Amino acid sequence: DEKYYPYYGLLNDDQKLVYQQAYREVLAMDAEIEPEIRISEEDVSEAAMALLYDHPELFWLDTAFSYQYTEDHVCTKLIMVFNSTADNIEESKKLFDESTDAIIRSAMNCTSDYEKEKQVHDALLDQTGYDIETSLNQSAYSALVSHSTVCAGYAKAFQYIMTKLSIPCYYVTGYAEGEHAWNTIMLDGEFYNVDLTWDKGSLSGYDYFNVPDSRFLETHTRSGRSLELPACTGTQYAY
Repeated sequence: DEKYYPYYGLLNDDQKLVYQQAYREVLAMDAEIEPEIRISEEDVSEAAMALLYDHPELFWLDTAFSYQYTEDHVCTKLIMVFNSTADNIEESKKLFDESTDAIIRSAMNCTSDYEKEKQVHDALLDQTGYDIETSLNQSAYSALVSHSTVCAGYAKAFQYIMTKLSIPCYYVTGYAEGEHAWNTIMLDGEFYNVDLTWDKGSLSGYDYFNVPDSRFLETHTRSGRSLELPACTGTQYAY
């Protein structure tokens, strides 16, 4: 559903086929994907990036990947990289699901999507510290299980839990005093920016919670395909 997986929606038909194939094979713990169609390495790269941005639940994926290709640039193999959680994937999944389910249960006591969002935001910030030295810090696993992460981990954990709550929430890359990641979220049909990392360091804890582009873009700039995500013009739920 492109409502929840926007980077998939930005792909062309061939890229979507490789994305779907890679998703199936990564779920089956196969890191080497041989495309079933004739496709360029550039298109395969687009598909792999979209998969990484759309699916934080594939927490055993590293952000790196490579590919093999022929002289005329036809991709013969996409090679994803698994992190250390893959060494004992069943135990890793159990820990990941337990932590996720605890936050979801508390959010389900809330009535509105906005209240659920705030509950998840607060829970993640309460239980997760910021530490650039944390291992697996580009994965939602670091935020949800290790309780120590950086911007990518906060954003992916928030994205995953909000999606589980059927609230569209996207992973966004860009720049904010250096390379950075945050989220956009849809409430009652309108989009807002949310930056858990900067909220972690703000006095109120909500300075970057549900902020429209008119304010947010003073400090943040999107990059890459994140530029193609919907603009954030909502104001009703701005904190």
